[in-house]
Amino acid sequence: MDQNILFLFLLSSISLTIFPGPDLMYVISTSLSQGWRKGLILSLGLCSGLIVHTLVVIFGLGTILEDNPETARIIELFGALYLLFIAYRLLRNNRNKKLTSSKKKISENVFLTGFLMNLTNPKVSLFFISFFPGFIFSLTLSLKTQFAILGSLFIIQALIIFFIVSFISYHFGKRIKIMSQHNIWNRIQASILFLIAVFLLYP
Repeated sequence: MDQNILFLFLLSSISLTIFPGPDLMYVISTSLSQGWRKGLILSLGLCSGLIVHTLVVIFGLGTILEDNPETARIIELFGALYLLFIAYRLLRNNRNKKLTSSKKKISENVFLTGFLMNLTNPKVSLFFISFFPGFIFSLTLSLKTQFAILGSLFIIQALIIFFIVSFISYHFGKRIKIMSQHNIWNRIQASILFLIAVFLLYP
């Protein structure tokens, strides 16, 4: 077992996770608008989606996505429509000024939102398929076992980073005291969800 390869994989994974992407941006906006606890729940949802993508790679189902791009496209479209629906609800809540009851409905589903955001993005599985083989670290372990280890490392570091970002974002947002004065964070969340949906729709 080559531990240097595992260390390099971990560094690469951390770099990819902290790169300003849609998942990280949504964790930040959720923590700012709904508190760090909701940010943690969202993070758990996102990483649960990563578990599914890892299993897809381990059991070779990723080849189905590669050989049948129309299947991946259908999944992407479903995910994009769901995110657009959530974005619409956030904007509608701003217009109707029914923040108390409506925010509760949305915040109760942050785990599901995070899970579906990640699950309905087949690009993650395809990325894992192309990323993992470059970090094969053992001549004795099976590929499935090595993919499982790599996937576990990726998920753990992502979860830790998302947790840290949730805490920092919440306390930063609390300090600037902008959340209680305006509904700007709902608009920010809606914009981020819209951009993620566009990312999924873009072939």
